[in-house]
Amino acid sequence: MLKSAIYLLFLIILPGIFQSIVAADPPEARNNFPFAVLSADSIDMGQLLPGGQAQGMLSITNAGRYDLVISRVRSSCGLLITTWPAQPLKPGEQGTISYRYDTSRTGSFKRNIVIHTNAWHKTLTIPVKGEVLPANTKPSD
Repeated sequence: MLKSAIYLLFLIILPGIFQSIVAADPPEARNNFPFAVLSADSIDMGQLLPGGQAQGMLSITNAGRYDLVISRVRSSCGLLITTWPAQPLKPGEQGTISYRYDTSRTGSFKRNIVIHTNAWHKTLTIPVKGEVLPANTKPSD
């Protein structure tokens, strides 16, 4: 019982410690590596009408001193499709990650866009949420 309690406490505390280390943004991260800065830390697509594709863009800037390579961008669901720059981003350069969501399934959704890079923080995860309304329904204001 005591081992379970300690293990549970460890699982609760460790992510918070890790997030504070990542959020600290030490100077060596920007000076010695590519460093990706996103225009948003989450995406709310709001209420969507069914039968189309909702789309948007996310900016990614290289705030480091070396070229930023985006090796892959994936989503947690086949309904969320992404595209990204094929060429490395030079220091100070900005690129665009485009996404679109297939609204053929109604209901609320929560997905993730996962960006794999050679940056200091390697992988970035952006939560995406929204709701596809039933047919013949109008979005609320």
